[in-house]
Order: sequence, then C-alpha cells, then structure tokens
Amino acid sequence: MLTRRKTLHTLSGAALLAALPLPAFAHREKKTLTTIEWDAEEKMLNVIHSYHLHDAETALADKGIIDSPDLFSLKARAQLALYTAKNFTLSSNGQEIELDIIGAETEAKTVYVYQQARMDAPPKALVIKASMLRDIIPGQLNNVDVKLSGEIRSVQFKKNDGPKKVLA
Repeated sequence: MLTRRKTLHTLSGAALLAALPLPAFAHREKKTLTTIEWDAEEKMLNVIHSYHLHDAETALADKGIIDSPDLFSLKARAQLALYTAKNFTLSSNGQEIELDIIGAETEAKTVYVYQQARMDAPPKALVIKASMLRDIIPGQLNNVDVKLSGEIRSVQFKKNDGPKKVLA
C-alpha cells in the first residue's frame, strides 16, 4: 500500500511538472519596421524607421559605420541616420522623393530615425527600396507599412529583394 501511494504521488508530481510552461528558446527575428504616413494637414510624407538598438549598434560597429557599438551619442545616431538615408529610398512616377533627415533618437531597446518630404499631394504609388542591415545581418527583414489613404499596405524586404511598388 505504501509503495502504491508513493507511486501515485510521484506520478501526480510528474503530471504537474509536465503541465507547467517551459521557457521558449526561440531566436528573436532581426528586423526593422518603417512606417510611411501621409499628413494631409501639413502636406508631408513622414517616414519613421525603428531598429532594435542592440542589433543596429553591433552591426554598424562591426561594419565600421560607427566607432563603437553605442548609439547613445549624437554622432553615432547621426551616422545611423545617414546610413538609413543611403539604404532607404522612395520614388513616385519615376522621380526619387527627396527625404530630409529630421533626426534620430533612442528609447528603451529601440532607435528611431525620422525623415520627411514636403509634397503637394500624396503619391498614388511608391516604389520603395529598403536595404538597411541586409548586407550585414544574415536573415535581416525590413518591414515597411505604408498609409497614404485610409488603408495600411505592408511589404517586406529580405535576402536580395529589390525595390517594391506599393499602391495608395
């Protein structure tokens, strides 16, 4: 009887342990998120790029784009903004849209780069090139959300993807 009771306790303990959630050992995706939004009141096309802070600072330092893996200095954030401008372009009707760099800032585990372009009207379609970090980080994904009218259109850039067209 005592052996049977011990066996039941052991089995019920094992069942309880099996029901507990186990830690997940998944890898976080290496990705950026860019949002492009038309501001009708200001007649501006606003672009916000968000990078995972650690991914961006280590990749850019390894490539020699910034001096050390630290994006808290103004100089390093300016270098990230220039790198972003070089690796992200928009065009409409065969003409490149001149995006001005507004700035860059860090917040928690994210670093943001801001760009904008003054336009008379929202573009009907955009051709987007987003190659940020893809030549540095294996498996890097660049997600772009576009909101020119009421609807959000999304595209994703990976591997050797070239420019992609998004309709308003």
